[in-house]
Amino acid sequence: MEPLLPGLSPSPAVLIDERSRPDFRDVFGELARRSPNIASAVTRVRLSTVDLSRDEVGSVQSFRVLVTELNALSLDAEARAIRSDPRRAYRVGLFRELLQDGRMEIRSAPLGGWSPDFTVFSGPDGPTAVLTGFHWFERPYPHRGPALASLAFGDAARLAARRHQQIWDQAHDVGPAVWSILSKAERGARLMRLSG
Repeated sequence: MEPLLPGLSPSPAVLIDERSRPDFRDVFGELARRSPNIASAVTRVRLSTVDLSRDEVGSVQSFRVLVTELNALSLDAEARAIRSDPRRAYRVGLFRELLQDGRMEIRSAPLGGWSPDFTVFSGPDGPTAVLTGFHWFERPYPHRGPALASLAFGDAARLAARRHQQIWDQAHDVGPAVWSILSKAERGARLMRLSG
């Protein structure tokens, strides 16, 4: 494959849209299952939409999540709502455990913007793949128009990993605050079960 422009090496990439099979959620889950290190940069995180299983993140040693900003009140309300839904309640405990074990770190970079959202998946020898574009886990996709994401490998993954690290170094740690909110939601759910 010839480079399109001088200085750009050819790199096979896969385009994913909301109709693709496997879809974004399946691709992300499979890459997570195979990657001990994950680095995400997402503008907003909605806990209710991040649908990862224990199996998919079971071998993850480091999951670094960058967000532009985090609203504690919204996260608290969302965590409480999820805990009351038996189909999604495990998410609160899973993310709390990942934070508690030190396998997940969350930093906020309100001045370090990026576009589009991206996630780098790395193995023992470094970055292997990068997913860029919409990061949507829920099914069905809620909008009428296309939702595009791209999966690339090699040089693209290494470039994205370097850029993630640059933002990460300038961001501030919000992991303890998130852990506290999730723990409070777990305690509240336990008390409701005991009193009910």
